[in-house]
Amino acid sequence: MDEIYIAAMQEHLAQLAEELEELSALLEVSERLPQLIYRGAERNLQLLTEACIGIAKQTLKSRALAVPSDARQSFIKLRALGLDPTDADWNRIIGLRNALVHDYLNFDPAVVLQIIKARKYQVLLDFAFGILRSC
Repeated sequence: MDEIYIAAMQEHLAQLAEELEELSALLEVSERLPQLIYRGAERNLQLLTEACIGIAKQTLKSRALAVPSDARQSFIKLRALGLDPTDADWNRIIGLRNALVHDYLNFDPAVVLQIIKARKYQVLLDFAFGILRSC
């Protein structure tokens, strides 16, 4: 994987991790977030998922393997090759991302708050940083 890509992605992920941690801290003292901050929380989860998808595809590409167009298939392929060190439920994670992007009018905000409060996003950070460190 290209060193410039790795450095840029590590910086991007560090920023997302910092912001998600700040959001988690806010939810320790309040059960809700102001609307504007909540929208930022949604966006951070979306960006983190997109980063993981990009890293998965770049990992396959850097190994001269065929890269599936479907994100879920990329994670299935990585796991089959022993390259996904996490137990992430990629179907649910990608489903969340799709709901945030495409079905936002029917999305339950409590889901985002619960993910952030329980720091369930950490598995995505573990995946992303783990893959980047191994390159």
